[in-house]
Amino acid sequence: MNIAARIRAVGAWAGGVDNRKRKVGKVKCEGCGKEIRSDGDLSGVEYVKTKRGTELFMHHDCVGEVWKYKIM
Repeated sequence: MNIAARIRAVGAWAGGVDNRKRKVGKVKCEGCGKEIRSDGDLSGVEYVKTKRGTELFMHHDCVGEVWKYKIM
């Protein structure tokens, strides 16, 4: 799955374009609240789509924090 494409589709516009002239999107990590941008390094980013259709993005290290507080 192309996580950058999902961030551009569901996230807010970050106010710029990448090197291929596509708008840069941004979302917040569900665990720590930091910004995840579609033009950044996405190798440590996880994507979850729930049964209700909610799309969540989080850092790999924050996955434990998300389940700990039972956000899902």
